[in-house]
This record gives sequence, structure tokens and C-alpha cells, in this order.
Amino acid sequence: MRELLPTHRPALVLAPMQDVTDLPFMRLMAKYGGPDLYVTEFIRVTQDSKLDATILKSITENDTGKPVLAQMIGQDIPALIRIAKQLERHPIAGIDLNLGCPAPVVCRKDAGGGLLRQPERVDAILSALRQNIQGRFTVKCRVGFADKSEFPRLLEVFLKHDLQMLTIHGRTVRDAYKTPVHPECVATAVKAMQCPVIANGNVVDVPTGLAYLKHTQAAGLMLGRGAIRHPWLFQQLRAHWEGGETRTFTCRDMLDN
Repeated sequence: MRELLPTHRPALVLAPMQDVTDLPFMRLMAKYGGPDLYVTEFIRVTQDSKLDATILKSITENDTGKPVLAQMIGQDIPALIRIAKQLERHPIAGIDLNLGCPAPVVCRKDAGGGLLRQPERVDAILSALRQNIQGRFTVKCRVGFADKSEFPRLLEVFLKHDLQMLTIHGRTVRDAYKTPVHPECVATAVKAMQCPVIANGNVVDVPTGLAYLKHTQAAGLMLGRGAIRHPWLFQQLRAHWEGGETRTFTCRDMLDN
């Protein structure tokens, strides 16, 4: 995974957001500087599911020039393996498993963030996917379901498997998007994991991004809602690290795009 990320500065990743991170949105982000790596919105995986044609377009028709991870969400192991193998027939940079979505309808089905209540089940899913995915395999998670004290047990599970990247949203599932992040959990993972760890959650401007990196020493940042509000945030962070010009955009710029 490290070969896909910049070596001279922290990496910038666009978060997978349901009904947001489609191909037009990725193209819009690219016009404002964009991330180093894209992640598709999650592909729902069930016994009878098929690849979503719209999500697939964000992979097969992606002309941003940047790699794209395909994200899956679900808890049925045979179905996850089946969809993963189908995805690997397409030009993806790797497959990401969603272990962080806090939506109640998802958690009730023991998928996304709901799986964090069952570390042993997470262990079994990761083991099965790692054995069957030929390329890169990454995970996006939260620091626990109800409390950050759950994170050490989850980290034990992640350490058992050959992950190429771990992205951590620094809140619990129950926190949703309402509380400050817990950077100490991300920092613990950075020290323990052999793969790059990406910090996610509440990066809304350059100062919050830099503070998150300072507290965690993460390999990079994943931007979600902050990128919706400020699509030029990738460019501003990159300019801070590389010494380039920081552009100021106006409403007219957005209308022109």
C-alpha cells in the first residue's frame, strides 16, 4: 500500500460516503486538487447481492488519474468473498471492508460499525477475506461500538491479519458525528500496526487536520464531510506541506465547475 501513498508528506484520502462519493463527486474533488486515493461508497453485500452498476462506474470510468479502493459492507462471509472476487476483475487498487458505518439500519444487521460488538466475528471475516483476496486488503473502522475502551481488543484482531492499510474514524459508533475524536486510540494503532494508519474524523480545515496528525503521527488523513463543505481542503493541506500556493475559492468558482 505504501507504494500508492506519497513518501514526502502525509497521504490524503477521500472518505467513502453513501450516496455522495460517486464518480461525479470524485471528478469534482479532482478539479480542486483532490486526494491521493479514493474509496468508493460502500457496496452492500448480502447472499443475493450483485455489484452496484453506479458504484462500479466510479472504478471503471474513473479518469482522475488516482487509485481507487472498492469498499464492501456486510457480514455474510461467502457473499463477501464472492463480491471481492468479482471486484478484483476490475481496475481497483484494493478492497476495503467497512467496519465503521454508524447508521442504525446497518448496525441492526450486524454490518458496518455494528460488527464491532463482535470482535470474534470480525476476526473470522478478516481471516476469510485475507485468504481469498489476491491484492491489497484494507479496513476502515471506528474505535469501538459503545466506548473507546473496546479499541484494544479490536486492535488485537487487526494485528492478526495482513492488512495493507487501516483507517480509523476516531469516534465510537454511538458517538456518530457528535463528539470530539479520540486521537489517542489512533496513536496506539500507529505504534502497533505494520501498515499505514490513516486518521479520519472531524477534519474540517487545515488546523484540525494538522492537529490530528500531530497527536497521532498517522500516515495521512481521510476527509469526508469536511471535503463536502470545502472541496479545496485537499489542495490547502497539500500546499501547506509542499510549500505551494494556497488558492482561495469563491462561490463563482464552484458555479463555474
